[in-house]
Order: sequence, then C-alpha cells, then structure tokens
Amino acid sequence: MCLLIAEEQLIELAERFGTPLYIYKESRIRENFDEFKTAFEGAKICYAYKANTSLAICHILRQKGAAADVVSEGELRTALRVGINPEDIIFTNNAKTNEEIEFAIDSGVIINVDSIDELNSIAETGKPAKISFRVNPAVDPKTHPKIATGMKESKFGLHLEKDTALEAYRKASELSNVEIIGVQMHIGSQITDMTSFSDATEKLMEFVMRLKNDMGIQLRFIDVGGGLGISYAGEEIPKPVDLAARILPIIKKYSIELGYEPDVWLEPGRYLVANAGVLLCEVQSVKKTPYKNFVNVNCGFNVLLRPAMYDSFHRIKVLGKTGNGEKYDIAGNICESGDILGRERELPPVEKGDIIAILDAGAYGFSMASQYNSRPRPAEILVRENSVEVIREREGWEDLWRGQKVPDDLIN
Repeated sequence: MCLLIAEEQLIELAERFGTPLYIYKESRIRENFDEFKTAFEGAKICYAYKANTSLAICHILRQKGAAADVVSEGELRTALRVGINPEDIIFTNNAKTNEEIEFAIDSGVIINVDSIDELNSIAETGKPAKISFRVNPAVDPKTHPKIATGMKESKFGLHLEKDTALEAYRKASELSNVEIIGVQMHIGSQITDMTSFSDATEKLMEFVMRLKNDMGIQLRFIDVGGGLGISYAGEEIPKPVDLAARILPIIKKYSIELGYEPDVWLEPGRYLVANAGVLLCEVQSVKKTPYKNFVNVNCGFNVLLRPAMYDSFHRIKVLGKTGNGEKYDIAGNICESGDILGRERELPPVEKGDIIAILDAGAYGFSMASQYNSRPRPAEILVRENSVEVIREREGWEDLWRGQKVPDDLIN
C-alpha cells in the first residue's frame, strides 16, 4: 500500500499535532489539477468547493487557475474571499433562498437555475442577472444512489423530457433582467463508467442544438459537471484524459453543426483533493469478541462520515507495522452501531497506541465533519515542499458552546 506521505513523517505529525488529524499534501493537489487542465486544454475547470472548503486548499487551486462551483452562500463567500473572479463562479443548488439569490446577483456570479420558481425569484428582484439552467438528462451514473444526481427521480435539475427545460429557457428569454449565458448538468459523484458521461453529454448537446434551432439561443458555455471517481481501493479506473476522449469529440461534433463553439466548463471536486488527504487516528483499545475483533479509535463519523453515509471503502494502514495478522473492524468512538470506518480489514496485529492512517480522505472528509456527541472537530495540516503548516486549528471545548445562550433564570 503506497502512502502519499512517508510513514515516519505521518507518525511524527501525529505526535506533534495530536489526533484525529487531517493531513493534505500540496503537491498532489497541484498535480491533480494539472492532470485535468492538460486533458481539457482550454476548458474552464471549476473546483467543486463542497469537496473541501479549507481556505488554504481553495487558495492553492485559485493559484492554479481554478474557477469555482459553489452550492451555498457560505461557499460563494469563500470563493470571493480567496479571490475568484465573480464571472468564474457558478452558484448551483436546488433550494436557493431569496437572500442567497440577492447576494449572488449583487456579487455578479452566474446563477445556475434549478426550477421555474427560482427563475421567478430572480425576475422579481428586477436586478440584472446572468444565468444558466441545470438540466436533468435522466442518465444512470452507476454510482451510489445517494450521490446519483442526474437520474430521472433526482431532485436536481430541469428535465429534458416533456420539454420542461426548453420551456424554462423560453420563459427566461422573455425576461428583461435575465441574461442566459449557459447550460449545466451534473449526473453524480464517484463515477467510473465513461458511458454515463458520454450518454449525458450527447443528450446535453442535442438540447443545446434545440435551443439554437427552436429559439435562436446561443450559449457562451456548456458545463458538463464533475463526478469523475478516484481509486479508493487501488484499482485501475479512468483518468481525466479518458473522460476527455469520451466527451470532447461529442461536443466538437455538435459544435460544427451549431456553427459556433461554446466554452467547455467542468466541475471536478473529489478528483482534485481526495487522494491528497489522509486522516490519522489513534487506537484506544482492541476488543476481541466471539464474533468480531474491534479496533476502537479516537474518531468516528463525526470526523469521516463517508463510510457510515455511503458504505464507502477507504484503505486503512497501521503505521509502522507490516504483514497481516487478524481481521478487524475499525470502530469509531461515536455512540452509534453504524460508526464503523472499515469492516473485515486484514491488518498486522493492532495494539493500543498504534496510529491508523485512513487514506484518500481529502474530499468530503472535513467538509462533512460535525461536533456530534459533543466532540470538537480536528485540526488540518498542509504538507508543503519545505514546511508543514497548520491550516485549521483544532477546536477546543469552548467551541462546542460558541454562540449558545442560556436564559438567566435557568442558571440559578
């Protein structure tokens, strides 16, 4: 099992900064972005902030030239704070509040509209707004149901079927304060089946053709979303160059028919940061039962939710040890039976005090962390070429009660 950072350094960082601890390697983030940028030369790469919104990581990707895909006012404010140009920010979610819409319009970002009601809310502001629509291509991305967003039953997007999306564009074209500049889709996350991407791109480009032929609408960009998976188990899976080989010829073919060539936008998140991160935790006890061997560690789904939420697999290594011993379940410290970080893992003999490394934890790790069971959130560390930096301080006990108020009569 190849580690991103040497075991000796990981052990030293655990001793120096404590556990649980998120550690990211800056050079890997930069390499991942370059891989996408090279595969999609000339495209706009919008980093999906929901994967990891740590300011340092967002700054790294901004330095590399990344635009931003954001899904909340908080993410939008983060993108603006790190210096992303408003015209390079696309704001997508299915339930934007009036306050979020006002802020997005005032900030000059692109609003990716998800419903007619949302379009009406934009129109009611009377302010000039740049928009695209999120369309639902009804494609099965063959991923976990909870992260499949382009299927016909999904809550996201305006369906291409029954001309729902077409009529939305028609209505928008009649609004004086709305400028239509693009179209977007996103079919899911952790996708490794290239057929899903090509099928969805074909449907998207057919729709772009209809917009021109039926309404004379010419778009500045088409956004094919993100969702390219990574190898959590060490298996061979498609890379950005493979994705480009499948979808760029489709876009090129339709662009010739369209008579113009819209810009191509993509929204990778997981692919840019997941394999750049590792989560360290410490073994508190080893418990053997007649049925299972449990390794009890000092973090749980409050720190890494993915295994409990999505039945996700992460490779797990006992630092400083080799070989195989027995099979263990890696059990978190949350008071829930579902708090298992890894099941039936064959590991070297595990002892109290060992440091466990959970790999590929850079995406949807800290960004989904919580204070459940009244546990402060961990620190985040950035390993750079010549230094190690704390990019988020470990929370303390006072952080658990920050912002809370107790009426005076309850104190006495």
